Amino acid sequence: MVIKLISVNLPESYLKVLEILVSESKFPNRSEAIRVAIRDLIKTEYLIEESIERNISPSVIEPEIENEIQEKLFA
Repeated sequence: MVIKLISVNLPESYLKVLEILVSESKFPNRSEAIRVAIRDLIKTEYLIEESIERNISPSVIEPEIENEIQEKLFA
């Protein structure tokens, strides 16, 4: 996997939370926390897109996404 450096402007409140997550050893560093967040966003958006393409009611897929997000947040 090739990793590219990008610049992102974030609100200070986001950075504070990232620092808390790192200080609590939930992530080794801010970059990894951001990578995981983006990966999860892409996965969630893909699931929503898939549900639309397969004509599945969003109410059916939303609990799936919610469960997955909860598992990742509180694991």
